[in-house]
Amino acid sequence: MSKIFYDHLIILEEVEIELDNLQLDKDERRELEHLIEETIHHRVLGKILTKLPKPHHEEFLKKFASAPHDPSLIHYLNHKIKESVEKHIAKEIESLKKELLTELKGQKK
Repeated sequence: MSKIFYDHLIILEEVEIELDNLQLDKDERRELEHLIEETIHHRVLGKILTKLPKPHHEEFLKKFASAPHDPSLIHYLNHKIKESVEKHIAKEIESLKKELLTELKGQKK
């Protein structure tokens, strides 16, 4: 997947360990990793749009669509939200990580 401005906030080592424990073939592993990446993306953008005032949604989405990797998007969001978007993203990722770990550990049984 391409680089996205919030990638530095995503640390999923525990999830990767659980994926290794499932002993999936390459195609299954890639498919599962793709689903996880998509879920992260949807959850993070959902959290951002929940916190970002509606009048700024269109502007943010245009900026994001034209340069999803641009680190200045964090600064833009922090300015428009008036609080740390990094904390909101990190909290959402932590919540998702717990959900993923629960699900993956359940698959081993």
